[in-house]
Amino acid sequence: MTSGKPTRARARPGRVVAGIVLLAALLPAWLPTFARGGPPSAQEYAVKAAFLYNFAKFVEWPADTFADPGSPLVLCVLGEDPFGDAFMPLKGKTVNGRPLAIRHATTLDGVGQCHLLFISSSEKPFLPGILGATKGSNILTVGDMEDFGRAGGLVTLVNEENRVGIEVNLEAVQRTRLKISSKLLSLAKIVKSGPR
Repeated sequence: MTSGKPTRARARPGRVVAGIVLLAALLPAWLPTFARGGPPSAQEYAVKAAFLYNFAKFVEWPADTFADPGSPLVLCVLGEDPFGDAFMPLKGKTVNGRPLAIRHATTLDGVGQCHLLFISSSEKPFLPGILGATKGSNILTVGDMEDFGRAGGLVTLVNEENRVGIEVNLEAVQRTRLKISSKLLSLAKIVKSGPR
């Protein structure tokens, strides 16, 4: 005999956990980040640092990219560092069981050891050469300058209505052996390479 009360379908535990993890990982996408039209703020780059960390969680690198199972995932910033202290909360973090290492580079030397490369807007004059050097590699190139994706960068952080959005150049990603989670792609605008 039933009590006459409507019953709710139970959510599967795996789906609930996956939803919570995705929500927590991508929450910064919905947070206000900076004043419209103003110069980049520390708060904006704190959000962008969180995005970079979360990109690392939702991208799969080929196993042979790493020397061994304990090798770090290396996040590099090329050029002038706009992040300031924004990476401090990431110290000691891991990504899919690997320690996260954060490095700064002023030249292309050593960029080959990076897994995720944020290319600072200070490098805009050199962007064709940088993207040419990393094209087809297993380096996730990320930038926040205008037309970064159209120039061949893989992921662009864009400022939209006081929030940070994501653009992905899927053609450029497909030239690599990187696998970007469909969950991340579902939140991104897909762009193509083209004339700037």
